[in-house]
Amino acid sequence: MLLVELTPDDPLRRFRTNAYPFLMGLARLLGAQASWCALGVRFQPTLRYRLEPADLKLLLCELRRCRSDVVIINERLDDDQWARLGAACRGGHLAYCSLGETFPNLGAFVRTALPAADPAVLEDPRLLDRIEPDFRRRVLNQAPWAADPVMRLSDGVPCAYRRPLAQNPFYRGLSLPPGAMGCAFCGTMMVHERMPVADPLAFLLKQVRAACRLPAGKERLFEVQGSGVWTRLDSFLAELLRLGLRRAQFCFAPRVDELLAARRVLERRLPALARRELSLRFYTMGVENFSAAENQRLNKGLTARQVHEAVDFVCAMTARWPRAFRFSKGDMSMILFTPWTTLADLRINIRHIRRCAWIDPPAALGKRLQLFKGRPITLLAQRDGLVVKKGDDHFYNSGCMPGFDQGEVPWRFARPEVAVLYRFARRISADGGIPSDDAESRAITEFLISRDHHTPQLLALFEEAVKALERRPRTDSVAGLLKLLRSTPLPARAGLIV
Repeated sequence: MLLVELTPDDPLRRFRTNAYPFLMGLARLLGAQASWCALGVRFQPTLRYRLEPADLKLLLCELRRCRSDVVIINERLDDDQWARLGAACRGGHLAYCSLGETFPNLGAFVRTALPAADPAVLEDPRLLDRIEPDFRRRVLNQAPWAADPVMRLSDGVPCAYRRPLAQNPFYRGLSLPPGAMGCAFCGTMMVHERMPVADPLAFLLKQVRAACRLPAGKERLFEVQGSGVWTRLDSFLAELLRLGLRRAQFCFAPRVDELLAARRVLERRLPALARRELSLRFYTMGVENFSAAENQRLNKGLTARQVHEAVDFVCAMTARWPRAFRFSKGDMSMILFTPWTTLADLRINIRHIRRCAWIDPPAALGKRLQLFKGRPITLLAQRDGLVVKKGDDHFYNSGCMPGFDQGEVPWRFARPEVAVLYRFARRISADGGIPSDDAESRAITEFLISRDHHTPQLLALFEEAVKALERRPRTDSVAGLLKLLRSTPLPARAGLIV
């Protein structure tokens, strides 16, 4: 069995191999041979990859060298390259290792890939506890971002946030999936039950110990996936210190309220972590939206006050322990636009984004909700008549599409003036999904040039656009919005757009 990892150059997209160490260990339990190779690739937002000819040749050579019956790959390739890999498998079996399903159902996945595997092993309810994970991998090409592996760890609890959707007034009378809870837009709301492991903390520490058997570079990089660790964070950090681990970074993506709940533990443990050159990195903490109505519709369960309280804590900790507590501007994520967004909602968000030092406006202003089949927020949009057959803008991937075949359900804005603002915001934001020949982007660029580069900062420019549409809400195009902005004196200059 050969595990193939395509490692994209976008650091936030290197999260799709959390099952691989356990597949390696499971092969050993089954008496099979397994190896794990990696190829650095350029990130493709469509999640359909086409390898460079030299990389494809390297991979085919690796298949011949390993004489693999089964090849498991973490990303989809173009059809012709997929067929070439399948033909090169000695047994002709090429399997796609999807992020969301493989790990919790490891036995069923391997039973499909290896029909001859011992069913007594695969059907053991203690399977994950029995497996000794193996993090060994070989990088086949020279891509520098693939050379330093990020070792993904799972604590077995996809999400600990369990606010039932049935208690949310927005969803009253809606036929919801049984047991739907958590954020209304998130895939984990359907899989809140933790994986079948006896002790999530012991399960997590087993992975740390296995990863530490590999030779260390300058700094070991770990990414902890799941929410279970936050209820036992003090014990986890104490065990890391007891293991004598040094020079390692642990990345977490907690909810804002989970971070707030852990403040005392972090304050107490950070001095010892710093002495061991251990650091904690926090990223993609979801604010989602500062409008109370929008956030309630998303069932996020957070308030603006909590977000600002968390930001104050982050500022204090990064200033006091800059090497042991790491957080970067832009590492708080948002869903600024939804089908129901109003101009008043945008005004609220502008005010809070301006106050929040850890939100990056160029990243935040282009973000919108993505709908996927069967999720509560999608059912709500369908009930409100906001789902459409085809979207009217360019392909968009916010990072919520872990699978190549996870088609987005297109939607429209309830308020046409907000649709215009979204098209404007996406094109002035840091979103890289707009083609270079896009007519609206060219028009916006010409508008900025006409201002002799004396344009306000991005957030101020967006605020002026909101004000313009408050005055003329029937404006139905980006061209019309630009005409309004040209006729409106801009506020005091605040520097170039950033």
